[in-house]
Amino acid sequence: MKSYADLMAQVDDAALIEGLDIPKHKTIKQHLWCLVGARESYAQALVAGDWQGFKCSMTAYGRADFASALEASVKLVLNAVQDVSDWTAARDELLLALAEHEVMHEGQLIRHLYGVERTPPKSWRWA
Repeated sequence: MKSYADLMAQVDDAALIEGLDIPKHKTIKQHLWCLVGARESYAQALVAGDWQGFKCSMTAYGRADFASALEASVKLVLNAVQDVSDWTAARDELLLALAEHEVMHEGQLIRHLYGVERTPPKSWRWA
């Protein structure tokens, strides 16, 4: 989750809205909005013990706004995990779903960055 700070360090506002010449693509901005909303929603679900619905608190969409929201949403998830004292199978499933969501977007963003001739952050590379 924290590796998105590395992405934000290398993109500017223009990069957030760069598109690919393919149907049904998402911009970096759209991926990041979904990540923030999912983190906020899954943090709430972890505390409650079941899914409460999707909601994203973002109202501004510049690079600095996303950097701040990504950082804050990491803290929400980590605090939710730390505050849960009775782990259930449902909470395990919620945490796994969030992890899967994170990985899915990271992969999509890597392909997007290559498609617009940008390079993913070094921290995203395995070798």
